[in-house]
Amino acid sequence: SKRKAASDNGTDEPGGVARALKRQRSNRVLDANSANLNVPPDDVELLDVKISFLVIGAQKASTTWLYEMLKQIPGVGLAHVKEVHFWDWNRRKGLGWYSRQFPSSNDDSQLGEITPCYMCLEERHIREIHHLFPKARIVFVARDLVDRAWSALTMELRNNARGLRPGAFDVDYSTLDDRTRNKLERESDPSNQSDAYFVDRLRHATHTDRSDYAKGLRRWLKYFPKEQLLILNVQGVWEEPKAFLKRVVSHIGVKDGAEHVEKLQDVDRRVNAGMLSKNHGVIRESLRCKMETYLAPFATDFNKLLEELGYEWRLNESSSPSKSKNLKTG
Repeated sequence: SKRKAASDNGTDEPGGVARALKRQRSNRVLDANSANLNVPPDDVELLDVKISFLVIGAQKASTTWLYEMLKQIPGVGLAHVKEVHFWDWNRRKGLGWYSRQFPSSNDDSQLGEITPCYMCLEERHIREIHHLFPKARIVFVARDLVDRAWSALTMELRNNARGLRPGAFDVDYSTLDDRTRNKLERESDPSNQSDAYFVDRLRHATHTDRSDYAKGLRRWLKYFPKEQLLILNVQGVWEEPKAFLKRVVSHIGVKDGAEHVEKLQDVDRRVNAGMLSKNHGVIRESLRCKMETYLAPFATDFNKLLEELGYEWRLNESSSPSKSKNLKTG
């Protein structure tokens, strides 16, 4: 009977018809997406670059330093700005706009960009990237989850004090006069905020998504084979920066990359050092324990992924700050 059919579909309940129609629409969208997996984007004819590599994260894991170092390597063609944010913020501007973000190149330069938020891209964007650049090399730099999250949270505090919109770049403190600098330091002092404030912010999707390395990387691994993905420990930047850079340039296919790295003179310099006060970088013990408890499952999942992919190093799942198990860089 019609009533039985309605009952089977859940439409005899309050709001049931609306839910059934919503399910039907969702199924049609899924069917359409499945049918168009190999269809090029409408603006593909405007694409005028061949991307060789993408550095997709992590946020607050020395990617600004990596950008500054790679800019000095012959054979690397980076985007004009460090974070293009095309696939997450600017896709509507089109592939022609994206092409103009890179230098003109008629040689064998490896073109690429560094946008740490790409780790969190939706699958449809990753699928499109793979369709356009199936041989692109992917680089991900991991950092201790508590330290990374704390750096992001305190950056958020500083940006809020300056009135910057969410997602905007961190403040360049070298351009501030002493009066402005001191005012900003007072307003962005983490000691003025409770543990509950930071834990609440940490649970927000903005920070949780950036902490779930394994979930984000598994989305990429659905389209790019593990041989095209390089995962590095950020401690390599701090302990053996040239060895770290050599791993990167080798992975992205830079000709004579190791020789170029050896010639660099400023690999030890600090880039984008955001903290105003050294005290702002210290996590009080009560808060660190709460952050470790929340982030431990993400660290465990990421370590499982590292094991699956054959890496020998691991991130801390708890305890002491800034020290990963096995300090190899991958």
